[in-house]
Amino acid sequence: MWNIMKLKHSGSRLSAAFLALLLTGCGSKEIKAVDIYPEDMCAHCRMAVSDERFACEVVTNSGEALKFDDIGCLEQYLAAKPGTVMVMETFYKDYATRSWIPAAAATIIKTDVMTPMGSGKVAFADPNAAAGFQQVHVAEGDK
Repeated sequence: MWNIMKLKHSGSRLSAAFLALLLTGCGSKEIKAVDIYPEDMCAHCRMAVSDERFACEVVTNSGEALKFDDIGCLEQYLAAKPGTVMVMETFYKDYATRSWIPAAAATIIKTDVMTPMGSGKVAFADPNAAAGFQQVHVAEGDK
């Protein structure tokens, strides 16, 4: 192991700074959502992920992105595999903007909207937009 304090060359401070920067760069990286492509299939129902308004995904501890065509599929998939899928982050497509939002920033609502697998669940980044949308699109059981 190098003893950084005992480096004696004029470039030793620069070398030490570089080494410290290199070592701190080995920490965790930001987890990002993976784009949806036309050939992507839902990890649960195996249908094409064709309508991005309802898409969601989980990124596992191995870096694998499991993509879903419906929020209900994601929920059923994880419920069927308790403790076997190590989820690092979950992402949802914002229904209004179709941009990825992390689970912590998402408001998931149940609506009367026909989603690919019929869950009726959609995600919004803006909770006020979600509340307004839900008032117009009341889920069947909530009417």
